[in-house]
Amino acid sequence: MEKKTCIYIILAVAALATVACKKDDSSSSDSKPSLLGLGFDLRPFGRIGDTYNLSPRGLYASDASTPSGVTYSWQLNTGTRDTTDLFTYTASSVRLDTLKCYAAADGYYSTSATQVISIIDPTLGKTLTGTGINATDAHVVDARSLPTGENTYYYTQAAGLDWFRNNLAYTGAGVAYENAEVTSYVLGRYYTWEEAQTACPEGWRLPTDEEWAALGDTAGELMAADVAFSGTKMWEYWPEMKVETSDKYHLAAIPAGYALTGGMSPSFKGIQNYAMFWTATSSTEDGNMALYRYIHVKEPKVLSTYGDKHSLALSVRCVR
Repeated sequence: MEKKTCIYIILAVAALATVACKKDDSSSSDSKPSLLGLGFDLRPFGRIGDTYNLSPRGLYASDASTPSGVTYSWQLNTGTRDTTDLFTYTASSVRLDTLKCYAAADGYYSTSATQVISIIDPTLGKTLTGTGINATDAHVVDARSLPTGENTYYYTQAAGLDWFRNNLAYTGAGVAYENAEVTSYVLGRYYTWEEAQTACPEGWRLPTDEEWAALGDTAGELMAADVAFSGTKMWEYWPEMKVETSDKYHLAAIPAGYALTGGMSPSFKGIQNYAMFWTATSSTEDGNMALYRYIHVKEPKVLSTYGDKHSLALSVRCVR
């Protein structure tokens, strides 16, 4: 996509960290060492209500001296600075928060570090909106998630089967977007084909390619036109989206992208551009490959192709 949207920035950036040095007096001819290396640990996604105790780390001086009398201050978004070594931050609402830490000491140029966190509320309709799913709609609770019950799956009947309307989020397998577990409850998780075989709740299973094909190949009939993440539309650039004809089957497909798990740690791709779902259909020519169905943001049709069973991780919708 040529134009980047706010949601793309929220989901694709794992953490934003900047370091800035500032001269106290640009007109002075005196040379002073700079404070460098300042940082602090904050995950890119957080759950609403969570509290984080933040502390600065990594500070050093450019001349290898040991700075003394360092003063730290913190700023949340555009608020006033709070002078303290340790800062307590509470995720109070669904939004994008920017936290900045400053370090200053006499005889040194100051420095700062910035982190951005996207706050998620896993409650239905809070962070992910416009799916058309209501709390009173037909649903099941995955017994494996009790007693919290956060893995509630809404379903609809289509082509003779009950289909999940939200992506599988079983935490016993798969990976969460950017390894942030809280994202599972709005985006679902990403599973290899082998994991997907046993990830569905009891009584449910992975649909075959033929069962996906029975829904037709019109992408808009599987998508909710107004689905949004934290207020930003997710299918904004889909070329043929028409509200009056969208989501015929009430599946509310979202462009959660995919993960590649073959490296040291998973990498996440295609957020905002692809909705990709495993089928239960394995290749008859290559035992390492299986079929998946996908929707691309610039294509009007549901497409299918083969993917590696072991390294490609995709969304899952279960049927019964």
